[in-house]
Amino acid sequence: MQRPFWHFTHSARRTMAATVAMAGVLTLGGCGSSDPTLYSLAPVASTQSMGVGTQVPAVIEVRTPGVPSSLDRQTIVGVQDDYSVTPLAGAAWSEPLAPMLGHVLSTDLQQCLPGRTVFAQNDATTIPAQGVVEVEITRFARDSAGLVHLAGNLSVHRVGDADHGLSVPLDLSASPTGTGTRAMVAALSQLTGQVADMAAERLQALPAAPVPHHS
Repeated sequence: MQRPFWHFTHSARRTMAATVAMAGVLTLGGCGSSDPTLYSLAPVASTQSMGVGTQVPAVIEVRTPGVPSSLDRQTIVGVQDDYSVTPLAGAAWSEPLAPMLGHVLSTDLQQCLPGRTVFAQNDATTIPAQGVVEVEITRFARDSAGLVHLAGNLSVHRVGDADHGLSVPLDLSASPTGTGTRAMVAALSQLTGQVADMAAERLQALPAAPVPHHS
């Protein structure tokens, strides 16, 4: 037996009304959402004062740091513990983390090495590098107790002489001045500055450049 036309029309109207109501809820929800607050790492004044020895390469390239995919995201990771990574709702990096780290690190290192040229990888420059700074990051957030950590590895070497480079593990921590995201980012900036200080020390300690042999 065929369904009466009036019944079909009534059911269709009820379905349409429900669909429109749901669309209205979704639209209102979209209008009510807000953009995340953007944060940036910033260079810090060096805590060390050192003379720059003649053995320090004249031009130094800071390679883009290696960052694991668990941290390489727009949303800032607020807590990083042994078995969990917790992003911060409503807080995002203003640019991709790895190149931002590289640029801040190069600016910090330039302060440590006056008279030397320091640039970040992929910067527009035609000057060939003579020394290289490489950083691998494994930890870059708070722990569950609120302490901020920067962990990984730092290595420096002359271009073409990686066998005589110097490497050191990174295991730095700091107590932020507050509980908010801004305080955490400020603490991470301070720790990045400490990495630059460590890189400057190791560039000072590099073996002398090999003397080219002329035939």
